[in-house]
Amino acid sequence: MRVGTREVSRSDLSAVLAVSAGVFVFHAALSGRYGFHRDELYYLAAGRHPALGYVDQPPLVPLLARAITDVVGDHLWPLRLVAGAVHAAIVVVAAAIARELGGGGRALALAALATATAPLYLATGGLFQTVLFDQLWWALAALLVVRLLADRADPRWWLAVGAVCGVGLQTRWTMALLAPGLAVGLAVTPDGRRHLRSPWLAGGVAVALALWVPNLVWQALNGWPTLEFSRNNNANVRDEDGRLGFVVQQIVLIGPLALPLAGAGLVWLWRRPPWRALAVAVGTIALVLLVVGGKAYYLGPTYVVAFAAGSVVAEGWAGGEPRRWHAAIAALALNGLIPLAAVAPVAPIEAYAVAFHDLNDELGEEVGWPEMVDQVARVATVLPASEQAGLRVITASYGEAAAIDLYGPARGLPPGTALSGHNGYATWWPNDGSPRGAVIFVRYPRGAVERYCDVLGPVATVSNPWDVPNEAAGAPMLVCHRLRVSPESLRDSLRHYE
Repeated sequence: MRVGTREVSRSDLSAVLAVSAGVFVFHAALSGRYGFHRDELYYLAAGRHPALGYVDQPPLVPLLARAITDVVGDHLWPLRLVAGAVHAAIVVVAAAIARELGGGGRALALAALATATAPLYLATGGLFQTVLFDQLWWALAALLVVRLLADRADPRWWLAVGAVCGVGLQTRWTMALLAPGLAVGLAVTPDGRRHLRSPWLAGGVAVALALWVPNLVWQALNGWPTLEFSRNNNANVRDEDGRLGFVVQQIVLIGPLALPLAGAGLVWLWRRPPWRALAVAVGTIALVLLVVGGKAYYLGPTYVVAFAAGSVVAEGWAGGEPRRWHAAIAALALNGLIPLAAVAPVAPIEAYAVAFHDLNDELGEEVGWPEMVDQVARVATVLPASEQAGLRVITASYGEAAAIDLYGPARGLPPGTALSGHNGYATWWPNDGSPRGAVIFVRYPRGAVERYCDVLGPVATVSNPWDVPNEAAGAPMLVCHRLRVSPESLRDSLRHYE
Protein backbone atom coordinates (compact mmCIF):
# COMPACT_ATOMS: atom_id res chain seq x y z
CA MET A 1 0.00 0.00 0.00
CA ARG A 2 1.08 3.62 -0.49
CA VAL A 3 0.90 6.17 2.31
CA GLY A 4 2.06 9.71 1.51
CA THR A 5 5.36 9.81 -0.43
CA ARG A 6 6.84 6.34 0.09
CA GLU A 7 5.70 2.81 -0.30
CA VAL A 8 5.02 1.16 3.05
CA SER A 9 4.60 -2.59 3.24
CA ARG A 10 2.27 -4.52 5.47
CA SER A 11 5.27 -5.84 7.40
CA ASP A 12 6.44 -2.26 8.03
CA LEU A 13 3.06 -1.31 9.41
CA SER A 14 2.97 -4.54 11.40
CA ALA A 15 6.24 -3.60 13.11
CA VAL A 16 4.80 -0.25 14.19
CA LEU A 17 1.58 -1.83 15.43
CA ALA A 18 3.57 -4.50 17.27
CA VAL A 19 5.54 -1.84 19.14
CA SER A 20 2.34 0.06 19.90
CA ALA A 21 0.60 -3.09 21.14
CA GLY A 22 3.64 -3.95 23.24
CA VAL A 23 3.46 -0.54 24.89
CA PHE A 24 -0.20 -1.06 25.76
CA VAL A 25 0.38 -4.57 27.12
CA PHE A 26 3.30 -3.30 29.20
CA HIS A 27 1.23 -0.59 30.86
CA ALA A 28 -1.77 -2.91 31.24
CA ALA A 29 0.38 -5.45 33.06
CA LEU A 30 1.45 -2.76 35.53
CA SER A 31 -1.94 -1.10 35.89
CA GLY A 32 -2.56 -2.59 39.34
CA ARG A 33 0.91 -2.05 40.77
CA TYR A 34 1.69 0.29 43.66
CA GLY A 35 -1.36 2.56 43.83
CA PHE A 36 -2.93 5.86 42.81
CA HIS A 37 -0.48 8.68 42.24
CA ARG A 38 -1.37 11.76 44.27
CA ASP A 39 -2.18 13.61 41.02
CA GLU A 40 -4.54 10.83 39.95
CA LEU A 41 -6.30 11.11 43.30
CA TYR A 42 -6.57 14.84 42.70
CA TYR A 43 -8.12 14.36 39.25
CA LEU A 44 -10.73 12.08 40.82
CA ALA A 45 -11.48 14.76 43.41
CA ALA A 46 -11.66 17.47 40.74
CA GLY A 47 -14.04 15.31 38.73
CA ARG A 48 -16.37 15.24 41.73
CA HIS A 49 -16.43 19.06 41.49
CA PRO A 50 -17.21 19.51 37.78
CA ALA A 51 -16.37 22.95 36.46
CA LEU A 52 -15.16 24.73 33.34
CA GLY A 53 -11.76 25.17 34.96
CA TYR A 54 -9.63 24.64 38.02
CA VAL A 55 -6.87 26.58 39.71
CA ASP A 56 -4.08 24.50 38.20
CA GLN A 57 -5.57 22.91 35.09
CA PRO A 58 -8.31 23.07 32.48
CA PRO A 59 -11.27 20.71 32.88
CA LEU A 60 -10.78 17.97 30.28
CA VAL A 61 -8.80 15.36 32.23
CA PRO A 62 -10.74 15.67 35.53
CA LEU A 63 -14.03 15.39 33.63
CA LEU A 64 -12.70 12.38 31.72
CA ALA A 65 -11.70 10.79 35.03
CA ARG A 66 -15.23 11.45 36.28
CA ALA A 67 -16.75 9.83 33.19
CA ILE A 68 -14.57 6.73 33.53
CA THR A 69 -15.22 6.26 37.23
CA ASP A 70 -18.96 6.82 36.79
CA VAL A 71 -18.92 3.76 34.53
CA VAL A 72 -16.47 1.41 36.28
CA GLY A 73 -16.04 2.88 39.76
CA ASP A 74 -13.09 4.47 41.56
CA HIS A 75 -10.53 1.90 40.48
CA LEU A 76 -6.95 2.39 39.43
CA TRP A 77 -6.75 -0.04 36.53
CA PRO A 78 -9.26 1.63 34.14
CA LEU A 79 -7.42 4.93 34.37
CA ARG A 80 -4.10 3.23 33.76
CA LEU A 81 -5.49 1.29 30.79
CA VAL A 82 -6.60 4.57 29.21
CA ALA A 83 -3.14 6.02 29.89
CA GLY A 84 -1.48 3.01 28.29
CA ALA A 85 -3.71 3.35 25.23
CA VAL A 86 -2.72 7.02 24.90
CA HIS A 87 0.98 6.16 25.01
CA ALA A 88 0.37 3.46 22.39
CA ALA A 89 -1.37 6.04 20.20
CA ILE A 90 1.57 8.45 20.51
CA VAL A 91 3.84 5.67 19.26
CA VAL A 92 1.71 5.29 16.12
CA VAL A 93 1.62 9.06 15.54
CA ALA A 94 5.42 9.24 15.83
CA ALA A 95 5.72 6.61 13.10
CA ALA A 96 3.22 8.53 10.96
CA ILE A 97 5.33 11.69 11.31
CA ALA A 98 8.43 9.75 10.23
CA ARG A 99 6.45 8.57 7.22
CA GLU A 100 5.43 12.10 6.32
CA LEU A 101 9.07 13.21 6.58
CA GLY A 102 9.92 10.69 3.88
CA GLY A 103 11.00 7.74 5.99
CA GLY A 104 10.61 4.16 4.87
CA GLY A 105 9.41 1.21 6.85
CA ARG A 106 12.49 0.92 9.03
CA ALA A 107 12.33 4.62 9.91
CA LEU A 108 8.73 4.12 11.01
CA ALA A 109 9.75 1.23 13.25
CA LEU A 110 12.63 3.20 14.79
CA ALA A 111 10.41 6.22 15.46
CA ALA A 112 7.86 3.96 17.13
CA LEU A 113 10.54 2.24 19.22
CA ALA A 114 12.16 5.51 20.29
CA THR A 115 8.81 6.92 21.44
CA ALA A 116 7.95 3.67 23.18
CA THR A 117 11.18 3.48 25.19
CA ALA A 118 12.11 7.08 26.00
CA PRO A 119 12.22 7.33 29.82
CA LEU A 120 9.83 10.28 29.88
CA TYR A 121 7.19 8.48 27.83
CA LEU A 122 7.56 5.25 29.81
CA ALA A 123 6.94 7.26 32.99
CA THR A 124 4.04 9.37 31.75
CA GLY A 125 2.43 6.48 29.87
CA GLY A 126 1.86 4.70 33.15
CA LEU A 127 -0.07 7.54 34.78
CA PHE A 128 -3.47 9.07 34.09
CA GLN A 129 -2.28 12.67 34.00
CA THR A 130 -2.68 15.81 31.95
CA VAL A 131 0.96 15.47 30.86
CA LEU A 132 0.27 12.33 28.85
CA PHE A 133 -2.79 13.70 27.03
CA ASP A 134 -0.83 16.89 26.34
CA GLN A 135 1.83 14.80 24.59
CA LEU A 136 -0.82 13.19 22.38
CA TRP A 137 -2.33 16.52 21.26
CA TRP A 138 1.12 17.92 20.47
CA ALA A 139 1.97 14.82 18.44
CA LEU A 140 -1.26 15.03 16.44
CA ALA A 141 -0.75 18.74 15.82
CA ALA A 142 2.81 18.07 14.66
CA LEU A 143 1.61 15.39 12.23
CA LEU A 144 -0.87 17.79 10.68
CA VAL A 145 1.69 20.60 10.47
CA VAL A 146 4.21 18.32 8.77
CA ARG A 147 1.64 17.45 6.11
CA LEU A 148 0.82 21.12 5.62
CA LEU A 149 4.47 22.14 5.32
CA ALA A 150 4.97 19.48 2.67
CA ASP A 151 1.90 20.73 0.78
CA ARG A 152 0.34 17.30 1.06
CA ALA A 153 -2.77 18.66 2.73
CA ASP A 154 -5.38 21.22 1.78
CA PRO A 155 -4.70 24.52 3.65
CA ARG A 156 -8.10 24.07 5.27
CA TRP A 157 -6.41 21.46 7.47
CA TRP A 158 -5.15 24.40 9.57
CA LEU A 159 -8.65 24.31 11.02
CA ALA A 160 -7.94 20.76 12.19
CA VAL A 161 -4.67 21.94 13.73
CA GLY A 162 -6.65 24.59 15.56
CA ALA A 163 -9.16 22.01 16.78
CA VAL A 164 -6.39 19.78 18.15
CA CYS A 165 -4.74 22.76 19.84
CA GLY A 166 -8.09 23.84 21.29
CA VAL A 167 -8.57 20.42 22.86
CA GLY A 168 -4.98 20.62 24.07
CA LEU A 169 -5.67 23.98 25.71
CA GLN A 170 -8.55 22.35 27.57
CA THR A 171 -6.01 19.79 28.81
CA ARG A 172 -2.95 21.88 29.74
CA TRP A 173 -2.12 25.50 29.14
CA THR A 174 1.35 24.43 27.99
CA MET A 175 -0.27 23.78 24.62
CA ALA A 176 -0.16 27.56 24.19
CA LEU A 177 3.63 27.28 23.76
CA LEU A 178 3.09 25.78 20.33
CA ALA A 179 1.75 29.06 18.94
CA PRO A 180 4.86 31.26 19.42
CA GLY A 181 7.15 28.36 18.54
CA LEU A 182 5.35 27.63 15.29
CA ALA A 183 4.95 31.33 14.45
CA VAL A 184 8.69 31.92 14.71
CA GLY A 185 9.39 28.72 12.81
CA LEU A 186 7.10 29.67 9.94
CA ALA A 187 8.52 33.18 9.81
CA VAL A 188 12.06 32.00 9.02
CA THR A 189 11.27 30.39 5.65
CA PRO A 190 9.51 31.74 2.56
CA ASP A 191 7.11 28.80 2.45
CA GLY A 192 6.42 29.27 6.12
CA ARG A 193 5.60 32.94 5.64
CA ARG A 194 3.16 31.89 2.96
CA HIS A 195 1.34 29.81 5.55
CA LEU A 196 1.35 32.73 7.99
CA ARG A 197 -0.55 34.75 5.39
CA SER A 198 -3.12 32.00 4.90
CA PRO A 199 -6.63 32.81 6.07
CA TRP A 200 -6.98 29.14 6.97
CA LEU A 201 -4.20 29.41 9.54
CA ALA A 202 -5.98 32.41 11.01
CA GLY A 203 -9.13 30.32 11.03
CA GLY A 204 -7.27 27.58 12.89
CA VAL A 205 -6.21 30.08 15.55
CA ALA A 206 -9.84 31.18 15.84
CA VAL A 207 -10.97 27.56 16.27
CA ALA A 208 -8.40 26.98 19.02
CA LEU A 209 -9.45 30.14 20.84
CA ALA A 210 -13.13 29.28 20.51
CA LEU A 211 -12.55 25.90 22.13
CA TRP A 212 -10.47 27.55 24.87
CA VAL A 213 -13.06 30.25 25.64
CA PRO A 214 -15.08 28.31 28.27
CA ASN A 215 -11.98 27.83 30.39
CA LEU A 216 -10.93 31.45 29.89
CA VAL A 217 -14.38 32.62 31.01
CA TRP A 218 -14.06 30.52 34.16
CA GLN A 219 -10.61 31.99 34.78
CA ALA A 220 -11.90 35.55 34.37
CA LEU A 221 -14.82 34.93 36.72
CA ASN A 222 -12.48 33.45 39.34
CA GLY A 223 -9.70 36.02 39.22
CA TRP A 224 -7.31 34.17 36.88
CA PRO A 225 -5.96 31.78 39.52
CA THR A 226 -3.96 29.75 36.99
CA LEU A 227 -1.73 32.75 36.33
CA GLU A 228 -0.85 32.92 40.04
CA PHE A 229 -0.35 29.14 40.10
CA SER A 230 1.97 29.31 37.08
CA ARG A 231 4.04 32.15 38.52
CA ASN A 232 4.54 30.33 41.80
CA ASN A 233 5.20 26.99 40.12
CA ASN A 234 7.80 28.40 37.74
CA ALA A 235 9.49 30.28 40.58
CA ASN A 236 9.78 27.04 42.52
CA VAL A 237 11.34 25.30 39.51
CA ARG A 238 13.92 28.08 39.06
CA ASP A 239 14.82 27.92 42.74
CA GLU A 240 15.11 24.12 42.86
CA ASP A 241 16.67 23.13 39.54
CA GLY A 242 17.93 26.23 37.81
CA ARG A 243 18.21 26.63 34.08
CA LEU A 244 21.22 24.34 33.81
CA GLY A 245 19.11 21.64 35.45
CA PHE A 246 16.52 22.10 32.71
CA VAL A 247 19.13 21.30 30.06
CA VAL A 248 20.66 18.36 31.92
CA GLN A 249 17.27 16.82 32.56
CA GLN A 250 16.55 16.71 28.83
CA ILE A 251 19.30 14.09 28.54
CA VAL A 252 17.70 12.06 31.31
CA LEU A 253 14.16 12.35 29.93
CA ILE A 254 15.11 11.53 26.33
CA GLY A 255 17.60 8.91 27.46
CA PRO A 256 21.35 9.10 26.68
CA LEU A 257 21.15 6.32 24.09
CA ALA A 258 18.36 8.07 22.17
CA LEU A 259 19.91 11.53 22.43
CA PRO A 260 21.97 11.12 19.22
CA LEU A 261 18.79 10.15 17.38
CA ALA A 262 16.89 13.21 18.59
CA GLY A 263 19.83 15.54 18.00
CA ALA A 264 20.41 14.24 14.50
CA GLY A 265 16.72 14.66 13.79
CA LEU A 266 16.70 18.34 14.75
CA VAL A 267 19.82 19.02 12.66
CA TRP A 268 18.24 17.19 9.72
CA LEU A 269 15.07 19.29 10.02
CA TRP A 270 17.12 22.50 10.13
CA ARG A 271 19.00 21.62 6.96
CA ARG A 272 15.87 21.02 4.93
CA PRO A 273 13.84 24.15 4.12
CA PRO A 274 10.42 22.46 4.15
CA TRP A 275 11.03 21.26 7.71
CA ARG A 276 13.22 24.06 9.10
CA ALA A 277 10.18 25.64 10.69
CA LEU A 278 9.85 22.58 12.94
CA ALA A 279 13.46 22.78 14.16
CA VAL A 280 13.08 26.49 14.87
CA ALA A 281 9.78 25.87 16.65
CA VAL A 282 11.41 23.32 18.98
CA GLY A 283 14.29 25.69 19.69
CA THR A 284 11.92 28.60 20.36
CA ILE A 285 9.80 26.56 22.76
CA ALA A 286 12.92 25.39 24.60
CA LEU A 287 14.14 28.99 24.88
CA VAL A 288 10.79 30.20 26.23
CA LEU A 289 10.80 27.45 28.84
CA LEU A 290 14.35 28.35 29.85
CA VAL A 291 13.44 32.00 30.26
CA VAL A 292 10.25 31.47 32.27
CA GLY A 293 11.64 28.59 34.30
CA GLY A 294 9.32 25.85 33.08
CA LYS A 295 9.70 22.27 34.20
CA ALA A 296 12.02 20.11 32.12
CA TYR A 297 9.28 17.72 31.00
CA TYR A 298 7.29 20.58 29.46
CA LEU A 299 9.55 20.19 26.41
CA GLY A 300 8.71 16.48 26.21
CA PRO A 301 5.94 16.73 23.58
CA THR A 302 8.51 17.95 21.05
CA TYR A 303 10.55 14.75 21.36
CA VAL A 304 8.15 13.00 19.00
CA VAL A 305 9.17 15.23 16.08
CA ALA A 306 12.87 14.89 16.92
CA PHE A 307 12.61 11.09 17.14
CA ALA A 308 10.68 10.87 13.87
CA ALA A 309 13.21 12.98 11.97
CA GLY A 310 16.11 11.20 13.61
CA SER A 311 14.69 7.88 12.49
CA VAL A 312 14.78 9.08 8.88
CA VAL A 313 18.45 9.97 9.40
CA ALA A 314 19.13 6.58 11.01
CA GLU A 315 17.49 4.80 8.11
CA GLY A 316 19.90 6.46 5.70
CA TRP A 317 22.87 5.80 7.99
CA ALA A 318 22.12 2.12 8.44
CA GLY A 319 21.23 1.48 4.82
CA GLY A 320 21.36 -2.21 4.08
CA GLU A 321 23.87 -3.06 6.80
CA PRO A 322 22.24 -5.41 9.36
CA ARG A 323 24.84 -4.62 12.03
CA ARG A 324 23.89 -0.95 12.04
CA TRP A 325 20.20 -1.76 12.20
CA HIS A 326 20.76 -4.15 15.07
CA ALA A 327 22.87 -1.53 16.86
CA ALA A 328 20.16 1.12 16.49
CA ILE A 329 17.42 -1.21 17.70
CA ALA A 330 19.54 -2.42 20.63
CA ALA A 331 20.39 1.15 21.67
CA LEU A 332 16.74 2.22 21.73
CA ALA A 333 15.69 -0.93 23.58
CA LEU A 334 18.40 -0.42 26.21
CA ASN A 335 17.42 3.24 26.44
CA GLY A 336 14.17 2.07 28.01
CA LEU A 337 15.34 -1.06 29.79
CA ILE A 338 18.21 0.47 31.78
CA PRO A 339 16.10 3.07 33.69
CA LEU A 340 12.92 0.94 33.69
CA ALA A 341 12.73 0.24 37.43
CA ALA A 342 13.14 3.95 38.14
CA VAL A 343 10.38 5.13 35.79
CA ALA A 344 7.77 2.35 35.97
CA PRO A 345 6.44 0.27 38.88
CA VAL A 346 8.20 -2.95 37.86
CA ALA A 347 10.24 -3.53 41.04
CA PRO A 348 8.78 -4.59 44.40
CA ILE A 349 8.02 -1.54 46.50
CA GLU A 350 10.73 -2.47 49.00
CA ALA A 351 13.34 -2.64 46.21
CA TYR A 352 12.16 0.66 44.73
CA ALA A 353 12.48 2.36 48.13
CA VAL A 354 16.08 1.21 48.55
CA ALA A 355 17.51 1.31 45.05
CA PHE A 356 15.49 3.58 42.79
CA HIS A 357 13.66 6.25 44.79
CA ASP A 358 16.54 8.70 44.64
CA LEU A 359 16.54 8.40 40.84
CA ASN A 360 12.83 9.20 40.51
CA ASP A 361 10.71 10.14 43.51
CA GLU A 362 7.48 10.34 41.50
CA LEU A 363 6.81 6.60 41.86
CA GLY A 364 6.96 7.12 45.61
CA GLU A 365 3.85 9.28 45.29
CA GLU A 366 1.92 6.12 44.37
CA VAL A 367 2.64 4.50 47.72
CA GLY A 368 1.09 4.77 51.18
CA TRP A 369 -2.11 6.73 50.64
CA PRO A 370 -4.56 4.14 52.10
CA GLU A 371 -2.20 3.67 55.06
CA MET A 372 -2.12 7.42 55.69
CA VAL A 373 -5.92 7.55 55.73
CA ASP A 374 -5.94 4.58 58.15
CA GLN A 375 -3.80 6.64 60.52
CA VAL A 376 -6.08 9.66 60.22
CA ALA A 377 -9.12 7.50 60.92
CA ARG A 378 -7.50 5.98 64.02
CA VAL A 379 -6.73 9.44 65.37
CA ALA A 380 -10.33 10.49 64.75
CA THR A 381 -11.74 7.52 66.70
CA VAL A 382 -9.86 8.38 69.91
CA LEU A 383 -11.16 11.95 70.05
CA PRO A 384 -14.00 12.74 72.46
CA ALA A 385 -17.43 12.39 70.91
CA SER A 386 -17.98 16.15 71.23
CA GLU A 387 -14.90 16.78 69.09
CA GLN A 388 -15.74 14.12 66.52
CA ALA A 389 -18.95 15.94 65.64
CA GLY A 390 -18.03 18.31 62.84
CA LEU A 391 -14.46 17.00 62.69
CA ARG A 392 -12.41 18.18 59.74
CA VAL A 393 -9.01 17.09 58.45
CA ILE A 394 -7.05 19.96 56.93
CA THR A 395 -4.08 19.01 54.78
CA ALA A 396 -1.19 21.03 53.44
CA SER A 397 -1.46 19.47 49.98
CA TYR A 398 -4.16 18.26 47.63
CA GLY A 399 -2.67 14.76 47.67
CA GLU A 400 -3.54 14.04 51.31
CA ALA A 401 -6.98 15.63 50.97
CA ALA A 402 -7.81 13.66 47.82
CA ALA A 403 -6.70 10.41 49.48
CA ILE A 404 -8.99 11.08 52.43
CA ASP A 405 -11.84 11.87 50.05
CA LEU A 406 -11.38 8.52 48.28
CA TYR A 407 -10.50 6.17 51.12
CA GLY A 408 -11.99 7.96 54.13
CA PRO A 409 -15.66 6.89 53.93
CA ALA A 410 -14.73 3.19 54.04
CA ARG A 411 -12.75 3.93 57.20
CA GLY A 412 -15.49 5.77 59.03
CA LEU A 413 -14.67 9.32 57.99
CA PRO A 414 -17.76 11.10 56.66
CA PRO A 415 -17.64 12.35 53.04
CA GLY A 416 -16.31 15.88 52.88
CA THR A 417 -14.10 15.49 55.95
CA ALA A 418 -11.00 16.64 54.09
CA LEU A 419 -10.23 20.32 53.54
CA SER A 420 -7.16 21.97 52.09
CA GLY A 421 -6.06 25.40 51.00
CA HIS A 422 -3.95 23.96 48.20
CA ASN A 423 -4.90 24.71 44.58
CA GLY A 424 -8.36 23.41 43.63
CA TYR A 425 -9.24 22.39 47.17
CA ALA A 426 -9.10 26.05 48.21
CA THR A 427 -12.05 26.73 45.90
CA TRP A 428 -14.00 23.71 47.19
CA TRP A 429 -13.86 24.78 50.86
CA PRO A 430 -17.51 24.76 52.02
CA ASN A 431 -19.26 27.94 53.07
CA ASP A 432 -21.09 26.25 55.96
CA GLY A 433 -18.93 27.50 58.81
CA SER A 434 -16.69 24.43 58.74
CA PRO A 435 -14.77 23.33 60.64
CA ARG A 436 -16.98 23.34 63.74
CA GLY A 437 -15.42 20.49 65.72
CA ALA A 438 -11.84 19.46 66.23
CA VAL A 439 -9.35 19.78 63.38
CA ILE A 440 -6.64 17.30 62.47
CA PHE A 441 -3.88 19.11 60.64
CA VAL A 442 -1.83 16.89 58.32
CA ARG A 443 1.63 17.88 57.09
CA TYR A 444 1.67 21.25 58.76
CA PRO A 445 4.56 22.06 61.12
CA ARG A 446 3.41 23.21 64.53
CA GLY A 447 4.64 26.73 63.99
CA ALA A 448 2.48 27.13 60.90
CA VAL A 449 -0.86 26.44 62.62
CA GLU A 450 -0.49 27.02 66.36
CA ARG A 451 -1.62 30.63 66.03
CA TYR A 452 -5.01 29.36 64.85
CA CYS A 453 -5.62 27.13 67.88
CA ASP A 454 -6.14 27.53 71.61
CA VAL A 455 -5.16 23.92 72.26
CA LEU A 456 -2.89 22.08 69.84
CA GLY A 457 -1.23 18.74 70.35
CA PRO A 458 0.82 16.26 68.28
CA VAL A 459 -0.74 12.82 67.91
CA ALA A 460 1.03 10.92 65.13
CA THR A 461 3.53 10.92 62.30
CA VAL A 462 2.50 9.68 58.86
CA SER A 463 4.33 6.54 57.75
CA ASN A 464 4.00 3.67 55.33
CA PRO A 465 4.99 0.01 55.79
CA TRP A 466 7.73 0.19 53.14
CA ASP A 467 9.43 3.35 54.44
CA VAL A 468 9.09 4.91 51.00
CA PRO A 469 9.86 8.63 51.19
CA ASN A 470 7.11 10.70 49.62
CA GLU A 471 5.11 13.85 50.10
CA ALA A 472 3.23 12.53 53.14
CA ALA A 473 5.76 10.20 54.79
CA GLY A 474 7.14 11.66 57.98
CA ALA A 475 4.54 14.41 58.05
CA PRO A 476 3.15 15.39 61.47
CA MET A 477 -0.48 15.06 62.47
CA LEU A 478 -1.63 17.69 64.94
CA VAL A 479 -5.01 17.91 66.66
CA CYS A 480 -6.48 21.35 67.15
CA HIS A 481 -9.08 20.95 69.87
CA ARG A 482 -10.42 24.48 69.62
CA LEU A 483 -10.00 27.08 66.87
CA ARG A 484 -9.39 30.68 67.84
CA VAL A 485 -10.15 32.05 64.34
CA SER A 486 -13.18 31.93 62.08
CA PRO A 487 -13.38 29.20 59.42
CA GLU A 488 -13.27 31.87 56.72
CA SER A 489 -10.12 33.42 58.16
CA LEU A 490 -8.51 30.00 58.43
CA ARG A 491 -9.34 29.21 54.80
CA ASP A 492 -7.92 32.50 53.55
CA SER A 493 -4.74 32.07 55.59
CA LEU A 494 -4.08 28.53 54.33
CA ARG A 495 -4.89 29.17 50.64
CA HIS A 496 -1.89 28.68 48.36
CA TYR A 497 -1.57 28.05 44.63
CA GLU A 498 1.61 26.30 43.54
